[in-house]
Amino acid sequence: MGKVHTGDGWIVRVQGNEHPPVHVHVLHPDGKAVIDLDGSINNDGVPAKVIKQALAWVLDHEEVISAECSRMNNPTKR
Repeated sequence: MGKVHTGDGWIVRVQGNEHPPVHVHVLHPDGKAVIDLDGSINNDGVPAKVIKQALAWVLDHEEVISAECSRMNNPTKR
């Protein structure tokens, strides 16, 4: 797993062997969420305040996320 950001009690990561579209996983003690680079959100228990912070980070760091996604999903670059 490629951890790309750590917030206050939550993390954003990219996983290998993933499906399109490019997205991140947000992990929090209360739940998890998936955020696509287009801003779509599938939330399962992550507090709204954390989703807002994570979404802002994702939208501001699309290049970092895309690069890590490419690295994690290309076996020769892992």
